[in-house]
Amino acid sequence: MKTVHYLMPLMLVTLMAGCATVTPNELVNARSAYLHASSGPAQQLVPADLHKARTALDRAEQAFLNEPDSYKTKDLAYVALRKSEQADALGIMAADKATRERANIDFQRQQTAIMRQTKQDLSDSERREADARAEIDRQAMIAQGKKELSDSRKQTAEAQAEIDKQAALKAAKEKADAELQRQQADTLQAQQELRDSEKRAADALAELASLASLKEEERGLVLTLSGSVLFRSAESTLLPNAQVKLDQVAHALLAIRARNLIVEGHTDSQGSDAYNQGLSQRRAEVVRDYLVQKGYPADRIQARGRGEGSPIANNASTEGRANNRRVEIVIEREAQASR
Repeated sequence: MKTVHYLMPLMLVTLMAGCATVTPNELVNARSAYLHASSGPAQQLVPADLHKARTALDRAEQAFLNEPDSYKTKDLAYVALRKSEQADALGIMAADKATRERANIDFQRQQTAIMRQTKQDLSDSERREADARAEIDRQAMIAQGKKELSDSRKQTAEAQAEIDKQAALKAAKEKADAELQRQQADTLQAQQELRDSEKRAADALAELASLASLKEEERGLVLTLSGSVLFRSAESTLLPNAQVKLDQVAHALLAIRARNLIVEGHTDSQGSDAYNQGLSQRRAEVVRDYLVQKGYPADRIQARGRGEGSPIANNASTEGRANNRRVEIVIEREAQASR
């Protein structure tokens, strides 16, 4: 709420100053990205990164006031957009980490309760063993007082049976001790593997955020790659530089525990609907096949052509069409992947 109160005056001033000048899409997107990031976990968990995004947006807004038609305004707005998206992604990762840490604490508490109960069971077993031995001694004293051999033999047999029982209890106790030690070792190993996995996932998401636009949506984490970086106009063959970019993306994706991916191809509005649908499908399949070639499980990745039906910018401008020509990699959440 404080962030909204901060942005409103600045945006009103910008609107008044820009009545005769259209606000560039880059600045509109940067404002939206900052509002989205500031309303999420980033404000509480990564305030320093959110502050950097806010500072970058201030510079872009000031540039728009001073030079509304300059490329400097668009460049600064793009920087603000990226910083806001990065802060948003880092906030989400920090929130996920906190959730996992709470789950780990609960798991440790459960293990402690199990260990406590096991020790109690062992203590009860030892007490029963002591009671049984005391009974054996009592029976032996009674046997000594009896004159008839048959009674003595019977008591001896009963005593021996109890000894055998206690020997079995002791063997069971030793087995339980060994099993408890094994479970503790397995627990420690599982905790270490979980920490290692979480660190690899966090590093990989940070790497993806540094490579391209990465944002959280209802459908999952969405990595947006500019179509102009990957393909020539109206073609579906990867550019040489695109392969370098996709190598970096594949390396980061493989560091995350395997999730379902959807590679979506998008086009601008130039050309017929049927042509754009086919072109977007071919481009999505090329990116999917490249990721599979780099080692990502083929049964975990789909390719879908979206054609021109999901624009993110105005197709009336060259820049808007360039933004619409994109490939999005949707990383589904683990809960979605398990369905």
